[in-house]
Amino acid sequence: MTLWRPLLKNPLTAAGLSLAVLLILAALLAPVVAPYPADAGDAVHPEQRLQPPGPDHWFGTDDLGRDLFSRILFGARLSLQAGVLAIGLAILLGVPLGAVAGFTGGWVDELIMRVTDLFLSFPPLLLAIVFAAMLEPSVPSATLAIALSWWPWYTRLVRGEATSLRERPFVEAA
Repeated sequence: MTLWRPLLKNPLTAAGLSLAVLLILAALLAPVVAPYPADAGDAVHPEQRLQPPGPDHWFGTDDLGRDLFSRILFGARLSLQAGVLAIGLAILLGVPLGAVAGFTGGWVDELIMRVTDLFLSFPPLLLAIVFAAMLEPSVPSATLAIALSWWPWYTRLVRGEATSLRERPFVEAA
């Protein structure tokens, strides 16, 4: 509870946190919340195409007559899944490399950190685009491309912590 108290004291932080939680819940509960769940798939309603926002379709409809609000809710699920998976893969790759580099030192540290520096020398978005171009066009490929362009940040962070811990007296004593 002591973690949440300072966060909730600031009204802007509380509003932002509430909005983020609301969006995550809406995405997770999309099959229940969406007014037209079939429109998230390949349903077509030509008689309702390009309807403006209104009480039946909160965000309107697209050129195939599908409800945009329902499609956005289901799209948010995919976006959250891809984002969490990309970060998870980047952490799974970066943390062990950083720990090995930090604890072993020597030529292993130099090798890992030079490869990390090579990846860090390119903008992450450009690197992700290059990796995505080499893979087949799909959401898993895009997720992998993002993970491959973000792992160096975790490697550098963990390596710094591991190097710091390696020099502490309690580690030398053990």
